Amino acid sequence: MASIIKTESLSKDYGNKRVLDSINLDIASGLPIGLVGPNGAGKTTFFSIVCGYIQASAGSIEVFGTRPNDPILRGKLAILPQDARLAKGVSVLQQLRTFAELQGFSYKSSRTEAQRVLELVNLADVGKQPPEFLSHGMYKRVAIAQAFIGEPELVILDEPTSGLDPNTAESIRALIHTQKTERTFIISSHNLNDIENLCQHILIMKQGKITHYEEVAQLINRTNILSIRLEQVAPGNIKEVLTTIDTINHIEISDSGDHRITIHFSEDDAAGIEISILQCLTQAGIQYREFSRGESLSQKVSDITKD
Repeated sequence: MASIIKTESLSKDYGNKRVLDSINLDIASGLPIGLVGPNGAGKTTFFSIVCGYIQASAGSIEVFGTRPNDPILRGKLAILPQDARLAKGVSVLQQLRTFAELQGFSYKSSRTEAQRVLELVNLADVGKQPPEFLSHGMYKRVAIAQAFIGEPELVILDEPTSGLDPNTAESIRALIHTQKTERTFIISSHNLNDIENLCQHILIMKQGKITHYEEVAQLINRTNILSIRLEQVAPGNIKEVLTTIDTINHIEISDSGDHRITIHFSEDDAAGIEISILQCLTQAGIQYREFSRGESLSQKVSDITKD
C-alpha cells in the first residue's frame, strides 16, 4: 500500500525542550491506526506537523508524497483537533458551509455537503442554531462532522469520544466503523477500549519517541495470557488459590486500581485453562466482572509508558 505519512528523523524543539525526537515512520493507507501515549508524549505536536500547522525543527515528513502544507492536500486530509472551537453567534450550518467552501465546494453545493455531514452525526435538525446553544455532546459531534466534509483520504481524530455520553460515543464509533473502508483513520484517545475496538494497528509514543508500531493483536498477545477483572480488590490469597492449577506459570496483580489480574499459562492448556480458573474462583468465593483472552490493551500500554 502507498505511504500516507512518511517521516525520517522528524524532531521538534521548543526552546531547549525536545518534544519530538527522531521519529521514523512509514504509515500506509488501510484500517484505523491508534496513536496513544501519556500527556506530553508529543501526539498533538505530531498531528500539528502532519497538518502543516507548525514546522519540524529537524528531519523530514511527507504526507501523500508531498510537504504537509502543499495545496494539493486540500480535501485529502481532515482533522478533529482535541479542543476544536466553533465561532459563537454563527449558525452551525453556515460554519460547516464555510469549511466546505474552503475545500473547494461551490456556494450552492456547500449547503448540501454541510447538511450531509450533519446527518452523519445525527444532527440534521440543529443546523440553524449557533454552537453556544448546543449541549457539549452536540457541540462535539458538530466538530466531528467537519472532519467528514468532502472525501478525505486521511482523517485524524484527536479524542473523538471524550466527554460524550455512552450512547453518543457508540454512535461515533459506529460512524468510524462504517467509514473505515473508504478512508484511513488515525485516532488518538486515552480511552484504550476505543483503540482496541476500532484500530488494527497501534502507535505508542513516550517522551517524543515512537516505542511501538504494530498490530494491536500482536501487542496484547492473545495466545497464552488471560486477563480477569474482579469485582473487588484481589484478596491476599489470590495467587495461592490459582497456583493450584499446574499449567499457570505466572500471576500479575495490577496496581492501577482496576482490580485486574493477568495470568500467564502454558500454551498446551489453552482448551481447559479458562474452565479451571473459573472453578477455582467460584470455590474461593471470588467474583469477577470481565474475563478475556490476552492482556488488556490498557494494562499493556500502561506498562510500556510508565516512568
